[in-house]
Amino acid sequence: MKKKGSLLVSLLIIATFAYFLYEYKVFRNLKELISSLHPFYLLLSLITYLTTYLFRAKRFKVMFPQIKTGELVAVMMVHTFFNNALPFRSGEASFPIILKKLFKVDATVSSGALVFARILDLLSLSAFFLFSAVAVATHRKELLVIPLLALFTLSLFVFIAMKLLGKIKEKFLFAQALFLFFNSFISFRKLFLIGTYSVLTWLFKFTSFYFILKGGGININFFQTVFVSTFGELTTVLPIHSIGGFGTYEAGLVGGFKLLGIKTSYALTVAFYFHLVLFAMSALLALLGWGYLSLKVKRV
Repeated sequence: MKKKGSLLVSLLIIATFAYFLYEYKVFRNLKELISSLHPFYLLLSLITYLTTYLFRAKRFKVMFPQIKTGELVAVMMVHTFFNNALPFRSGEASFPIILKKLFKVDATVSSGALVFARILDLLSLSAFFLFSAVAVATHRKELLVIPLLALFTLSLFVFIAMKLLGKIKEKFLFAQALFLFFNSFISFRKLFLIGTYSVLTWLFKFTSFYFILKGGGININFFQTVFVSTFGELTTVLPIHSIGGFGTYEAGLVGGFKLLGIKTSYALTVAFYFHLVLFAMSALLALLGWGYLSLKVKRV
């Protein structure tokens, strides 16, 4: 029953999104945007987006040294697509499933590693957003409240997280397994490597986003790209994240564009174009990753 309700909500979001696409004549505007695409920038975007998978794989390589980097890259390709395609972050389950099936990694351990990676992602994303918000606010003083609010929210999150960790450590089996896992491999060097790979992942991801927009003739700078796209990225963790993120992701992007003073009709067209390109790249790389992992299954 719960799954049916979630699907109904997702379909409702998609239907509402389709209405706004029609209302703001997005398809007509999108046709004009596509007619003037710059393939070179889209190629650069694909290359930099592919590089993010390498850094994600390197991050998990530190945690699971017995798995080859190339194999982890393929896992990242498939896992990221499922996360992008399935609603309510249900695609996260693909990571422990793949690691258990192909590499005999205990699901509790891989889930714990994934939670740790997501925490670092949130911290890295917050840091990039904070810097970008400050840069944007230097030209739009009325937006100065955003970096201040972001800094307060991040500090509050870290404080609450530290308090909760101490309380749940002894009460939940999953938390105990998570702590045991990290105690078995943790060191300053490994933490530094994992943190560095997390920062590089987001740096290259935002660079890829910048090239996507550049390819469509949208002339905003790198910091503005980080600022706008962060609103879209944050929608992926919402409990109402729709199928493929369509509708919810665009809503986040449009909110970011509006803060930059861009009109809604143009912002929605750009957001839809941006999401389509991003989803297409994710799907293409997922096919490559799936093919690679399928060959491994046959060898196992």
